[in-house]
Amino acid sequence: MRKATFVFLHMLTIVLVICSLFTGLRFSLLTQDWLKFLSALLPQGNLYFWHIGSASLLSALAAGYLLLSLWRPYRSSPSHYHLWVNRFGYLIILGLLSSGWLLWLGRFVAIAQPLHFYSLWLLLIYLLMHGWAYFIQHGKYVLSALLPKQPDKHSIAAVISVTAGGLLLYSAAQHSAETLTVASLAPEEFIEIDGLGDESHWQRAPVYTIETHGGINFDDGRSTIQVQALANSQESYFLVRWTDSSMSTNHLPLLKTQAGWKIQQNGFYEFDERTFYEDKLAVMLSHSCEVGADNTAQLGNRPLDGKPPNWHGKGFHASMDGKIRDLWHWKAVRTNDMYLADDNFFGPPAIAQQGQRRYTAGYQPDGKESGAYVMNWQWYKPGLVTPKRLPDQSNAHLSVLPWFGSTPYTAENDDFAPGSTLSSILYRSNRFEGDRADVRARGTWDNGVWTLELVRKHYTGSEHDVPLTNGTCMWFSAFDHAQVGHTRHMRPAILRYPL
Repeated sequence: MRKATFVFLHMLTIVLVICSLFTGLRFSLLTQDWLKFLSALLPQGNLYFWHIGSASLLSALAAGYLLLSLWRPYRSSPSHYHLWVNRFGYLIILGLLSSGWLLWLGRFVAIAQPLHFYSLWLLLIYLLMHGWAYFIQHGKYVLSALLPKQPDKHSIAAVISVTAGGLLLYSAAQHSAETLTVASLAPEEFIEIDGLGDESHWQRAPVYTIETHGGINFDDGRSTIQVQALANSQESYFLVRWTDSSMSTNHLPLLKTQAGWKIQQNGFYEFDERTFYEDKLAVMLSHSCEVGADNTAQLGNRPLDGKPPNWHGKGFHASMDGKIRDLWHWKAVRTNDMYLADDNFFGPPAIAQQGQRRYTAGYQPDGKESGAYVMNWQWYKPGLVTPKRLPDQSNAHLSVLPWFGSTPYTAENDDFAPGSTLSSILYRSNRFEGDRADVRARGTWDNGVWTLELVRKHYTGSEHDVPLTNGTCMWFSAFDHAQVGHTRHMRPAILRYPL
C-alpha cells in the first residue's frame, strides 16, 4: 500500500469515526440521561441515515484496508507504543462494527447492545491515546501531517472503491426486511379478541421473533417480541407476545394527601413519565420499509426547523416525505377496556398551536365521531389538583373511572381518607367511534409475558390508515410503564400473504 493511499484512507476513517461517534452519542441519550450535558454538541434530526451510512462506509473501508494490507502492506516503523495502541484500535473498531451489525440484524442483542455501548467509550479512549502523541510530535503542524497531499491514481482508486462498496452496503442495509408470513384463516374459523390467543388456528401461523432494545424499565432495556398473523378475505389478525417482568396498570393515579389530591408522577411534567404509567405496545405500518423507523425518528431537543422543542430532549416522530405511517397504540389502561388500540398516525409536522404545552409534531390521532377518555383533573399542576369526578364506592378500585359510575367532584362529597388513590382516566363513553376505532385489541398479562390480539380490516378507507397487503412493513415497540421510553429494532417485518 502506498503512503498516499494510506493517508487518504486514514483521513476518511477519521471523518467516518467522528460521524459514527457523534450520532451514536445522540442515540445513547435516549436511555442515558447522564449524557444530557452533551446534547447541545450533538447533531439532531434523522440520524439513522448518517449512522448507518457511516457504518456502511467504515465497514467497506475496513474490509478494503485488510485486503490491501494482505496484498501490499504499508511499510512503516511505528514505535512500540503506537504499535499496541493501533492494535487496541483495531479491536475496538471490530467490536463496534460487529455489534452494530448484530443490532441491525436483531440477533444476540443481549451481547451486542452492551458491547456496542462500551466500545463507544473505548473508542474515545483510543482516540485520546492515538492522537495525543501526534500533537506532541507535530505540534501546530499536526493537520498538515494528517491531511492528504496531492492524490495519485492508486489513492483515488482506493477511495472510489471504498465509497462504492460502502454505498452498496448501505443501500442493502437500509432496505432490508424480514418476512412475516401470514397464514390463511377460513371464513368459518373464528378468532375471539380476548388476549388469550388460545385458538388452534394460531398454531399454523409462523412465529416472527425480534429482540428489541433501548426501553426504559425493562430488564437491561430489552424485550423479546413474537408476532403471528392470520388473515381471511376481509381482515388480518395479529397475535403479539412480549416479555415484561411486571404488569403495570397504573396511569398517573391521584393520591389523597392531608392537603388534597396530588398526581403521582415521576417525569410527567416533561412528558417523560417513567414510574406511574401503564404498559403499552406500538405498531407502525408503512408502504416503505427503510430501517430505523422508516425515517420518522427526528432525534434531539429541537430537530425540526421552525417548530417548538420537546420537553424531554429525545425527539419527535414525523413523516418528512409527506407520506402517512399508520400507528396502532395499545394502552393497558386507557384502551384495553375499550377492546381497542388507539388508531393514530405519523404525518408531516403539525402546525404549532398558540398556548399548546406539548407539541407532538407528526404524531396525531385518527379522526373520531365520538367517544374518548379524558384526564380526571380539572387543571394540571405539579402540586395539588382538583378531580373532575369521584367514583361510587363500588368503582373506587378501578384503574379506569366510568362516567356512569361516578359523580361530579365537590369538596362536600370528598370523604376519601389520606392515602386513598383515585383513577386519573375518566371514560366519557366505553369506546371510540369512527376512524380511531378501526383496530380492535385486547391484552392480558401472565407470568412475565403480555399477550395481545389485534384485528383490522385490510382496507379501512381512511386516509390515515395503511392497507394490509403484501409488502406492508411493520415495526413493534414495547413500553414498560413508560410514557415515551420504548424499545426499538432496526429492520421491519414485511407482510407476505398467501396467494
